[in-house]
Amino acid sequence: MSIINRRTVLAATACMAAGLNCSAQDAETAAPLFTVGKVEVRPSFSYSATLDDNIFLQHKGANKEDDLVHTFTPGVALGAGDYRGQNGFFMAANYSANFLVFQDNDGANAVTHNAGINIGGGERLSWRFGHSLVSDADADVQNLAAGGRVRRDIHTSTLSTIYDLSDKTDLEARFASIYSDYSSATTFDTWRGQGTVLLDYEMTAKIHYALGGSLGYDQVDGFNNSIFEQINSRLVWTVSPKLALRTGVGVEFRQFQGASLDRANLIFDAAADWKISALTVASVGTARGVSPSNSLGNQTAVRTSVTGQLTHKVGTRYTASAIAGYSFSDASANGVTTNFSQEDNYWFLRPSLAVKLMDRAAAVAFYQFRRNDSNALANRSDFTNHQVGLSLSYAF
Repeated sequence: MSIINRRTVLAATACMAAGLNCSAQDAETAAPLFTVGKVEVRPSFSYSATLDDNIFLQHKGANKEDDLVHTFTPGVALGAGDYRGQNGFFMAANYSANFLVFQDNDGANAVTHNAGINIGGGERLSWRFGHSLVSDADADVQNLAAGGRVRRDIHTSTLSTIYDLSDKTDLEARFASIYSDYSSATTFDTWRGQGTVLLDYEMTAKIHYALGGSLGYDQVDGFNNSIFEQINSRLVWTVSPKLALRTGVGVEFRQFQGASLDRANLIFDAAADWKISALTVASVGTARGVSPSNSLGNQTAVRTSVTGQLTHKVGTRYTASAIAGYSFSDASANGVTTNFSQEDNYWFLRPSLAVKLMDRAAAVAFYQFRRNDSNALANRSDFTNHQVGLSLSYAF
């Protein structure tokens, strides 16, 4: 494997380990609308209509509200250098605004903003910097129905470097900062800072193995903060041109401030991508991690998840896909001995059909079912949800 290809694989894997979306851009084939100097400019616009039978994710015993939700999303993407392959110096940036308009419940109308920038460069000593803002104003499914539609802004910053010690050995270092800002009075803001160092060795042209560690800090507004240390290992195996495997396994040790009860947890993530044929691709992934709860106060959750996706192209215009997932979350008090912990079982299914209308336009029809079963008091975290939608997009 060449140094350039190896560096691309390692940089992408490092970002995935931090839980980030590190792709600079989707690989557009059409020319940009215009350029400013060496910067490509690609405006876009999309519209979606979603019929939702439980817009506030009310639990099973409550009266569910249904509505038709319109979403208007203008945006723009910028790119310079090799921002698709991320070789040499590159820059990629994007911004979009989402205007959510409810047919009946206009009190839930909202405007959110999403933005990101990734820049990088270097050869033997390469570097990457990225910052993203992900803004939502929907029911917080990730934290399992935190109470109605909650406005939240998640700021993620990463700085990473890879240094070639030899032809087969690389030293990686990265720092990630994640700040989650929730607007509801019943939710809690959090900040995580985490530094990681890994030594990666090319065992064969197809197999990389890395070993290292992390040091991190979780801050929760108004509650016990925590410090954690991790022992991390990673294996990346390109089995064949059609099959790639990635896995990471580690142990986390966590200490809570103001409490004497420490915890140790197994953490892991794994993924497999399989190109079954020229028209069909399958992927599966699983992960287990630890994070503070934004909805349960002085509690930390251990979440284990598995997802799978199957995509099949029909001719040159149609793409059918289905994605399904399940997660189990076990939240318990921060460093305090207690007999109660909240357990949530969440799963979803989302089939869709995409149609390429022309070089720059596409339509997607989808259905999604979501369900959570919880042992929370008064069934406050139980819900079921059906959504049917259609979206139209155009990239200039």
